Amino acid sequence: MIPQTNDLIRVLPEAIWCAFGVLLMLLQPFTRSRQVLTFFAILGTGLGTAATIFAGNPGGPAFFGLIQMDGFSVFFHLLVGLVAFLVVLAADPYLERERLQPAEFYALVLFATAGMGVLSSAQELLTAFIGLEMSSISSYVLAGYRRDSLKASESAMKYFLLGSFATAFFLYGIALVYGVTGTTLLPNMAAVDPNSTLLKLGLALILIGLGFKVALAPFQVWTPDVYEGAPTPVTALFSA
Repeated sequence: MIPQTNDLIRVLPEAIWCAFGVLLMLLQPFTRSRQVLTFFAILGTGLGTAATIFAGNPGGPAFFGLIQMDGFSVFFHLLVGLVAFLVVLAADPYLERERLQPAEFYALVLFATAGMGVLSSAQELLTAFIGLEMSSISSYVLAGYRRDSLKASESAMKYFLLGSFATAFFLYGIALVYGVTGTTLLPNMAAVDPNSTLLKLGLALILIGLGFKVALAPFQVWTPDVYEGAPTPVTALFSA
């Protein structure tokens, strides 16, 4: 089914972030100018963040209730967009000093930002999972972006392995919650008995999966190694 205009407006920030990420990767074979690539990265993060205001006014559901643009999601869209904007600003001298290619780096930052945007506005568990994995897969690559560094490779491997375990917990939690409620839409779960043991177990597994992803205690054991080996701008993105 063709998306409605309102649906497209409410995912406008993610569309802009992803479009500029693809554009940067397509531009790389045609230009070696870091200034040009950095300009488009700054422009993409800035436009996507600014589009949040347009997408959230007046806001509402999109794609049959899978996405909800409200005050909560607008706040986190602005937050992650601002963080990505600052990371791009800070990354250019670092990438030049370390002799790293900027196009893929900026594209991965934009894709990770889009994933976090989807996660913040998701009203359905599988949509939240897609947003989480968009962000996570980009983050795995960013953690090991310094390919010649053993510390970076170690940090990326540890992050990937623990992130994979977290994904398994998250998906198993979704399966249990769906088995109890018969739906993955968050608003439709309100009528379910909250004392169900399987529901509590499913929510606990989802919390464990998210806890690993966001380094929530006591699931933060991976952060020192990953933060030490990842590029400095990437560490700033992760910690924010």
